[in-house]
Amino acid sequence: MKSAKLSFLACLFSGIILFIIGSALLVNIRTSPPPKPNNDAVLPSGDSKKTIDVTDTYKNISDPLNFLVLIKEASGLHTDTIIIGNYEPVTNQISLLTVPRDTKPFGKSSLKINNVFSMGLNKYADLPKSQQKSKAIEYATQSISNLTNIPIDYYVYLEIDTIKEIVDMLGGVYFDVPADLRYVDPSQGLNINLKKGYQLLDGDKAEQLLRFRKPPYSLRKASEDLRKYYDGSDLKRTEMQIKFVNELIKQKVTLLNMPKLVPVINYAFSNVITNITLSDTLNLASGLTKANKQEMNTFKLCGLDRTINEIYYFIYNQKVEDTKTREQYDTQEIIDKYFKTKTGKFLPDPDKKYNYRSLLLDNPSNSNTESKSNGKDRP
Repeated sequence: MKSAKLSFLACLFSGIILFIIGSALLVNIRTSPPPKPNNDAVLPSGDSKKTIDVTDTYKNISDPLNFLVLIKEASGLHTDTIIIGNYEPVTNQISLLTVPRDTKPFGKSSLKINNVFSMGLNKYADLPKSQQKSKAIEYATQSISNLTNIPIDYYVYLEIDTIKEIVDMLGGVYFDVPADLRYVDPSQGLNINLKKGYQLLDGDKAEQLLRFRKPPYSLRKASEDLRKYYDGSDLKRTEMQIKFVNELIKQKVTLLNMPKLVPVINYAFSNVITNITLSDTLNLASGLTKANKQEMNTFKLCGLDRTINEIYYFIYNQKVEDTKTREQYDTQEIIDKYFKTKTGKFLPDPDKKYNYRSLLLDNPSNSNTESKSNGKDRP
């Protein structure tokens, strides 16, 4: 399908996942917990162009689809949020897999997976500016497919400021902040200051929650609440992001008040890069509202913390963890069960198949002296 800019996203999942495929289009703008969805509600007809009804298509042929969400950090060109989602139309099941930003994708390169987008910009620097981002996103999508061995149908790229604005337009999300969160970094324009407790998070506060990873001091000095939910790793932050997404979807994803979403849709459509057309997104979103949001399958890559040549990396070991049960599985087992697709536009390149053992050989840090983060990485 022709590349275009999406129109969904009210979700923030470190931004954000499920929304990622159409959820935000179905948001109830009110700030109070939503009433039961009106199953009789219908989507507006949208534009007059003839388009493929993605929802019906997948429903009829029983084909699931995979989508990748990339969210760029507030400063710089790193895509610090990387999420692969799957929608299964027969069971209306959604599955999500998060990829830590510090994952080392290549053997000799010092780059991390969150650098691949900017690497793509350099790779296609000779192209017109209007094409550079799209090609860089395609390059990043292919690299992530190679890393995870997951075929990807669609990609969605947005920036954190876009999420903040959309959340504000949706009226915020109620969330139980598990501990007092405080972190200040003037160089990033970052000021996290959230109090513990159930509260309404606007776009700015939602960004603070999604970006918080550790206090500016030793965790040993942190409160018991803070140590319980945060250990300084991206994986713990990812868990909190998933909890936030679950709350957002439970509160906001509904067909009610669809006419009020026009400003949200227009804004999102102008600020997201994707290879899904607006009409197809609206159609697909119709099916996603029926998904079992309470029982989303949520996984994260497992791996090893390594400091190589004074740079901290996460070495993905080709296993994934179920974030609910804490059980670990071989990645291919989870792919075969939860991330199947028959139409992957970005297929894993067999010549670039990821082998984590190749990343550990001959590295000076491959010993019992390896440590976790050197403390230099920031939220």
